[in-house]
Amino acid sequence: MSFKQVLPAVYQNFLDRKILNLDISETKATCDNCLRARDKRFPYTYEANLKCCTFVPFIPNFAVGGILKQKLDGHKVIEQMITDRRFALPLGIFPDFDYQYRFNHKKQKDFGNREDLLCHYYDQEKNRCSIWEFRGVVCTTFFCRSDYGKSGQNLWTEMKDYLSYVEMCLAEDCLVMKDFSPRDISDQLVFLNKKDFTKTEKTLKSLTAAELKPFWNGYKDPIEFYLSCYELVQKQNRTTFKEIIGEQGLNLEKRVLQGYACLSK
Repeated sequence: MSFKQVLPAVYQNFLDRKILNLDISETKATCDNCLRARDKRFPYTYEANLKCCTFVPFIPNFAVGGILKQKLDGHKVIEQMITDRRFALPLGIFPDFDYQYRFNHKKQKDFGNREDLLCHYYDQEKNRCSIWEFRGVVCTTFFCRSDYGKSGQNLWTEMKDYLSYVEMCLAEDCLVMKDFSPRDISDQLVFLNKKDFTKTEKTLKSLTAAELKPFWNGYKDPIEFYLSCYELVQKQNRTTFKEIIGEQGLNLEKRVLQGYACLSK
């Protein structure tokens, strides 16, 4: 299976063809038949109805737009989070502070086992992700065991670093195209991977309209905003993409290809 088969179609317009065509099939750790829910050789197992989905990813603005545009099963969850002001910002939708605090203070064995940490986008009736085509980078690149052993895990780490950089570059470029300043963008990054919390922030699940307003730079309709970000990214090609990611992004691409060259089965 080529890597492009596990990525949102929008990426196929501009990612390096060598990366898109990488054959990195993983047959041991699969979402439909969770290995770690049944293999007792792991230090601890996951609950079959939770799997490794006890994690809420950051969803960049263009991916939010893609979910809404394609009306994936999880689009109603997205719409409700926007309505409830659950940390839906121009850059994307962030895990709320209440969740980030609980996740940061979990015990090791809580991962895969604590239902209160289950992802907002997980469909419990179907036992799978409801935004699969636009799932977060961490979700796309996490495998509890690789067919390729340690070299496979190393490759997925390189891929995570690369795709995390790519999605943030694309999300930030959308804001630049919409006249957001560097300061406007950096003010939103403080919501990502937060480590220090005030007493109030430890249980904060939503923001007030007054708190959100300054971040939106005059834009009134978040849904239309996210849809337009998706359209902007759809228009990217390899040439414009290389300009967006710059030398650092191109170096990360090289690291992915180097990691693939080191694979061993």
